[in-house]
Amino acid sequence: MTPSIDSATSSATGNHPYAILHDIEQRSLDVGAEVPREEKQKITWTGVAFALGNNLLLASLRDIQEVLDCPPLTAVPRTKKWLKGVANVRGRLLPIVDLEVYLGGYEQPIQEDSRILIVQYGALSVGLLAGTVLGQRHFQDEDSCPVPPFEDNEKTNRMMEYVRPMAYRSKEGIWLLFDVRKLVTSPQFLQVTT
Repeated sequence: MTPSIDSATSSATGNHPYAILHDIEQRSLDVGAEVPREEKQKITWTGVAFALGNNLLLASLRDIQEVLDCPPLTAVPRTKKWLKGVANVRGRLLPIVDLEVYLGGYEQPIQEDSRILIVQYGALSVGLLAGTVLGQRHFQDEDSCPVPPFEDNEKTNRMMEYVRPMAYRSKEGIWLLFDVRKLVTSPQFLQVTT
């Protein structure tokens, strides 16, 4: 028994199977044209999110090689207090810098959830200790905003040296763009001995 085809189709195109299939295809394309297309949201910027004190910061994904749990550290004598020590990371010695202390904040004990942001810039490899790493965040152009004014104090001024003039807004708050490359090429950052 052959399936029945509606009479409008068979009379408009005849009984030729190719003509019937062509007519069905054309009608389905006509109906599909009326359905609105879903537009994908375009992500324009992705970064690694972390917090220092009350500040929400973003580092460009291209600047962070990886994020690690804090490995055991070996102290290095006669260095600035913000150099926490060196760590053996897969057979290479990596200096670990406490970013909070470097930027003029208070030293916090290393916790179980403390993370190291590994930065590789040219021949320089360094781990940045960030108390709270919040994972990746994605933003669109319409999320951008100017950097809000901050109170004028030494800690804020020191941090703002490494903040780009643009920020992103989300439900969590204002995310400042932290310029990791500017940090690791700063003469002050490279001078670790006391």
